[in-house]
Amino acid sequence: MKGLRVAALLTASALPAATSMAEEIPVTMAGMAYAPATIAAKIGDNLALSNDDSEDHNVFVATVGHAVDLGTQKPGEARKLALAKAGRFEVECVIHPEMKAIVEVQQ
Repeated sequence: MKGLRVAALLTASALPAATSMAEEIPVTMAGMAYAPATIAAKIGDNLALSNDDSEDHNVFVATVGHAVDLGTQKPGEARKLALAKAGRFEVECVIHPEMKAIVEVQQ
């Protein structure tokens, strides 16, 4: 019985370490495009969106369950988008409808 409690404590103490393994995935906005245009991520990761363009951009996700509007990003500004749910969604720019990226979030 004591061995089970020790194992449970070891498992519980490993959980915070697993959460800290989240990645920050750089995504740039330049030339009226997101780069990369296809992103594979895991729950807990963050997209680090940098406007490296000379134009304003507005990151927007319309997909149900993932919807977010990060607002207008001026050139040189950076924002983060936390990925809290598994699934596939499209990142758009409200200002430039041709700017799109696909994000696939796994468990």
